[in-house]
Amino acid sequence: MAMKRRQNQRPNTQVLPKGLWIVATPIGNLTDLSSRAIQALSEANAILCEDTRRTGELLSALGIAAVENGQRKLIRVDAFSEKKDLGGLIIRLAEGESFAVVTDAGTPGVSDPGARLIDLAYEHGVRVTPVPGPSTVATLISISGFEETAFTFRGFFPRKTKEKAEELALIQAMRAASRVYVWFESPNRISETLDAIAETIPEAKIIVAKELTKIHERVFRGAVESVRESIRIEMTQNGALGEWCLAIYLNPPEAGGESKSSEWVKALQCLLDAGVSASVAARQVSQHFGAPKKIAYEMALELYGKKNVKRD
Repeated sequence: MAMKRRQNQRPNTQVLPKGLWIVATPIGNLTDLSSRAIQALSEANAILCEDTRRTGELLSALGIAAVENGQRKLIRVDAFSEKKDLGGLIIRLAEGESFAVVTDAGTPGVSDPGARLIDLAYEHGVRVTPVPGPSTVATLISISGFEETAFTFRGFFPRKTKEKAEELALIQAMRAASRVYVWFESPNRISETLDAIAETIPEAKIIVAKELTKIHERVFRGAVESVRESIRIEMTQNGALGEWCLAIYLNPPEAGGESKSSEWVKALQCLLDAGVSASVAARQVSQHFGAPKKIAYEMALELYGKKNVKRD
């Protein structure tokens, strides 16, 4: 009898504590939204979003009113939001209101402006609660088949040709720390990005995805040149429009030898361990090994932590 009651008993529903709720929304398929996320969007005093139109469409699909007690629940918070505006939101939170933070798709605070508000919330003692769910980065890694525990998310791939070259040089120099790297990319630049990768790291494995979880989802995986050709065909037949992401798997360094990049990385680490500032260490490495100074400086910040390295 007791066993039967346990089987029929509904799991306890967690009450969301007052404060700032970081709510992951679908990256394409609406049914990926969790019941807890729906609860947060329904109960929030306001919903802070990048684009009120896109979030408004989501609320409409869920049957959640965008206006409550005569006030709009949607408040735009993007990269251009002034600190004073964010301060006003923090005051409301401190007075007992609860806000849900959403991005256009996926998990907030990952390569979007939500991180600024979250940082302010912590500073002012506002409780921050995650409501986890879809993530483009995690989704791509989950289907990559790359047998590597560590990976590094680098945000959007650089736009300019020089910056693309620097990015690819940097990840090769960082191979000792991580061999898998993930980026977002726009449909307008995906082809030239793949061209740059094919020219610079032709031996790498790569996975590229278009419209993950959506009706027109397409996944391309394999050697860089093969994937590049498959995507050319895809664009000819169906166009580039959509949301793209990609991940690279770098082969380990060849046995019995070390590359020049690994040598300057070790030299950089020695300088930093000795208490030399990141800027001075990068300059020294650049002079002695020929590594681009910008890449050496970013390497210092990436590998050893921005807070633990002296900048000047």
